[in-house]
Amino acid sequence: MSKSNLLCKRKLHLIFHRTSSSVQVPLPVPVIKVPKYVEQHVERAKRKEFFKELNAKNRRKIAYRGDTSIPVISSTIGDYNFYLGQIYNDRYTLPVQSKYWFKLKSAGQRFKINPHGSNPSLALTDPNEYVDDVYFPNEFSKMNLNQSIVTSLSNDFNFIKPTRIQTLVIPRILMERHVLIASEAGGGKTISYLAPVIHQLSSLKETTEPLPDSPLGLIVVPGRELAEQVGEVAFKLGKSCNVETRVLISDGTKLRHLTLYPNTKIDLIVASIGCLNKLFSKGKIMLGNVRHIVLDEADTLLDSSFIDETTYLLQKLMIKTSDFSRFGAQLIVSSSIYPSGIDTIFNNEFRKQDIIKVCSPYLHRIPPHVEQRFWRVTHDAKGGELLDLVKLDHQKKKSVMIFCNKSPTCDWLSLFLEENNIPNAKFHGGMGPNERANIFRGFQDGSVNVLVCTDLASRGLDTQRVHHVINFDFPNNVSDYLLRIGRVGRVGTNHGRVTNLINSKSGVFTVKDIETAVRRAGRIPNVDSDIKLKIKKLYFTP
Repeated sequence: MSKSNLLCKRKLHLIFHRTSSSVQVPLPVPVIKVPKYVEQHVERAKRKEFFKELNAKNRRKIAYRGDTSIPVISSTIGDYNFYLGQIYNDRYTLPVQSKYWFKLKSAGQRFKINPHGSNPSLALTDPNEYVDDVYFPNEFSKMNLNQSIVTSLSNDFNFIKPTRIQTLVIPRILMERHVLIASEAGGGKTISYLAPVIHQLSSLKETTEPLPDSPLGLIVVPGRELAEQVGEVAFKLGKSCNVETRVLISDGTKLRHLTLYPNTKIDLIVASIGCLNKLFSKGKIMLGNVRHIVLDEADTLLDSSFIDETTYLLQKLMIKTSDFSRFGAQLIVSSSIYPSGIDTIFNNEFRKQDIIKVCSPYLHRIPPHVEQRFWRVTHDAKGGELLDLVKLDHQKKKSVMIFCNKSPTCDWLSLFLEENNIPNAKFHGGMGPNERANIFRGFQDGSVNVLVCTDLASRGLDTQRVHHVINFDFPNNVSDYLLRIGRVGRVGTNHGRVTNLINSKSGVFTVKDIETAVRRAGRIPNVDSDIKLKIKKLYFTP
């Protein structure tokens, strides 16, 4: 080994020896402890500064503040209040509170749409809506209706003055025109077509003798509950002027379907689309004598769920043309949501221009006379929030409808309320039709004040006694929301509010559309009841 190599080894040995002998135990790092109240103070200061900047940004987005004495939207966070007549600056994005609700940390935030106007269904008609030089009187007695019908409207239904939609529709139906009625829920659409149809049937009976099992008029609905309700109204009106009304329903068995009212002379039939088609296909009912046909809740009858059955029925009927060149039936289409499938019923003989469209200016808008509260909650807190709400209404003996998206949730929620000493009833598609009918009848007469239900109870049913609608499961689309809140604030009532518990991302999308429409004072976009078709296009279209 060379001398240089030996010296290098000795140096390395000395370095390692010194390093190993000089290792010291590290001293503890001093910890500065901040009192909890100081941390909370700093956090509050940061939050205050954040909202101060946010409010400054939102104020720059406002072009005109509006009438500050009439708050349309009241918010619990930031400067998100919105006043009647307020206008936003188009150069900035619209300040929408719910767009932050996709994050879980937004739980606890709330805003409320306050009542800021009267019921639009009671508003006077606009002269700009008059067409064809038709006279639209604001009294039933001046509409050339049978006096017995006018008396029945006053005595049996407490209708003294017609609603906006009734004023515009009844004269047109009496002129034997095809009419499409699209108006907000609770606006009196049922009376708007029943009164003139029964009047015309009464006049028709003077010259035409009804044949056995061959009605003069048809009212077609999607389901049993609505058929019973419409039938009850038609029976009262028809009784006053000798028009016989029958409701065709079933208990779910084919034998029961085919033995209803055999060899009976019937003037007006109210039936679900499925029951009516079964009777017709078995030759138990004849449609050649029909002079008036009504499609009620047409947005459902013309969506992908029922369109085949509805088309089959219409093909068996002769729809007359507006110029009376072809003899046939008068068609009336009624809906709370504009029926997107209306084009499917037109053909070479029955064209778009043959039907008059009467659409309310408040169609697809949030009702201005109903209080609506939106609460962002966590999944775990939702049950407790609901229980607190229902207990208050239960103590005051107010009627409540609680909506769920699925039948199993209804079953669980009903049991949850029972365990907390709140009597209730459930109403969903998993129950038998007779059971559902008895439950809804009990809810209507006040035997039970809390009804846990699905969207089956949101379409067309008259719920004038309902004070409070709670969306335990917030709907995933705007059309279902509009139909649910239509259970309160109906014509003839001065009460009603809606509370929405939102904990899902799909629900936040719906809330965002609603809040945006209110802040822009416009209609809610993309309102379509055919949800099955939308899902099919979204997920199954190549």
